[in-house]
Amino acid sequence: MDKLLLIICPFMAAMVLRRSGKFRESHAIHITNYVLNVSLPCLTIATISKLDLKGNHLEVAFIAWAVMMAGAILAYGTGMLMRLTGGRLRSFILVATFPNTAFLGYPLSYAAYGSSGLVYAMIFDQMGMFPFFLTLGFFVAGGKKSIGSALKFPPFIALLFSLLINMAGISLPSQVIFVLKWIGWTTLPLTIFLIGLRIAFKRTQNFGCITVVLALRMIIIPALVFIVLAVMGRKGLPFDVTFMESAMPPAMTTSILAAKYKLDEELAVEAISAGTIICMIIYAFFLLFR
Repeated sequence: MDKLLLIICPFMAAMVLRRSGKFRESHAIHITNYVLNVSLPCLTIATISKLDLKGNHLEVAFIAWAVMMAGAILAYGTGMLMRLTGGRLRSFILVATFPNTAFLGYPLSYAAYGSSGLVYAMIFDQMGMFPFFLTLGFFVAGGKKSIGSALKFPPFIALLFSLLINMAGISLPSQVIFVLKWIGWTTLPLTIFLIGLRIAFKRTQNFGCITVVLALRMIIIPALVFIVLAVMGRKGLPFDVTFMESAMPPAMTTSILAAKYKLDEELAVEAISAGTIICMIIYAFFLLFR
């Protein structure tokens, strides 16, 4: 129950503050900048730099790569069958392919499986989803020219730095790790708070398209992951978290790309909002009764 409250309280507080006018879009931008430029890189360095990068850790990353590739292929094929074109097709591919493995996946994995679960969630996100988002995601959104700007993304730089430290066998001083962890842990409540600020409730003319997006992102793709893991005989915490991460709703960052490259931002925002609400309800019951 305590961990469930860690999810519900920041989310509800953000919604109340936004409704009351105390928090506006400009505030959300500042919090997002802090998370992306400070707390998330700190959490990445503190976690990835000291991982034993073999066995289950690497396998989780490989599965994440397969999930991203399968998602992109299914999304593109489905979008073509629906006769989507231009910016609408690109937005459809983005929201159907990339799950919210960080802003929502981190706090939910921690709430469900504790700090050990968070480690595997970070591996799935940072070493699996993230490289595909910075390459394939930016390419889908803006073409080849957009990939260069993606490589300057602070969380990506932090990931490269962490991997270099890890592979070089360098151990950061315990005092540094302590500070990085404390700053990094602010990522969890703030990401839930951000989701509460950005969720939009309104009537939509994109109901059919959103339904297909969420069916792909939250049902079909994770169902395929579940079948593959069962066939491979993979069980235990790493693969429970892998399945959970693969079933996350569309990533919030896809709406940022949709806005930046003038795609169908409305479709992206509405798919993210609907998927996030559904996910929060499902996992609230999961955490309450598990």
